[in-house]
Amino acid sequence: MMEILAEEEADRFEARQIMEDASTKKELVYEQKICLEYLQKLPQLSEAKLKQMKEELSKIAILKQRYITLIVNLLPVTEDEVSALFDKERTNLKKEEVAQIAAIVKKYAG
Repeated sequence: MMEILAEEEADRFEARQIMEDASTKKELVYEQKICLEYLQKLPQLSEAKLKQMKEELSKIAILKQRYITLIVNLLPVTEDEVSALFDKERTNLKKEEVAQIAAIVKKYAG
């Protein structure tokens, strides 16, 4: 059994890099292989675009790092998608913030 020493948020782009790095060092177990295959099939953003998108999203005061990771993982490009993403979260996004998030994601991933 493995002991968890630390835990932090990782978006799908970071997770893909972690898994690809691990695959060069050792043989992945079945579940890790499936995870890596899935991550490789998802649309990718350049590192520069990803960094710019995160920077713009971080300027929206209500967005904690956890929410930014959630947005980056799902890339909602419409206001309805952003609203659906936050329906079960304990945050009250204003209509302007929802529109701003959708515009930022669309700018980089749309």
